[in-house]
Amino acid sequence: MLEYQLERRKVTAINPIFLQLFSRKELIEIVLWLFTIYDKSMLSEKTDEELLELIGDDANVLSFIIEQWKKNISAVPKLTQEEVNSFFDEIQLDIHYLRHKPVEQWDDYDVSNYYSILFKRGKTKRVFAIFTSDVKDEDKYAVTTQPSFFFDTKEEAEQEVESICKETKQSATDFVIHTLWKIN
Repeated sequence: MLEYQLERRKVTAINPIFLQLFSRKELIEIVLWLFTIYDKSMLSEKTDEELLELIGDDANVLSFIIEQWKKNISAVPKLTQEEVNSFFDEIQLDIHYLRHKPVEQWDDYDVSNYYSILFKRGKTKRVFAIFTSDVKDEDKYAVTTQPSFFFDTKEEAEQEVESICKETKQSATDFVIHTLWKIN
């Protein structure tokens, strides 16, 4: 009964700022998460404003975000034993201790060591990315929406923050720049 009522209710008290925060694809994803009576083809014909109307209110957006966070709370870059073995086979480094240690038993030092080897072999690159200020360094790999742009230098990222602030009238304190390891 509750599902039936939720799918058929129409509340239009949603903040239009969400049009700036979410892409069209993400708005469709929220509607699909909220309602089972829609499919992607039905929603692709709707405008962004109509999608917001379907979403209903800010609480629904927040519920969606919380659900995504719950799914990704431990979503750090996952390493599989197969990928690790393949990498060590490729570089012909069979004697390294990580080659024989199960990935599930790796600690932070082991992960850091592995990424260091990847970096030395040209498999990773240190980049800078812009996040909202609420993203802490330890959570940068666990966010639901990964950054779409990466910068080679911190200065480039800082210039982009300035541009974003001018365009959106937000403060530089609304953003934070974190370093990431991007696997090529």
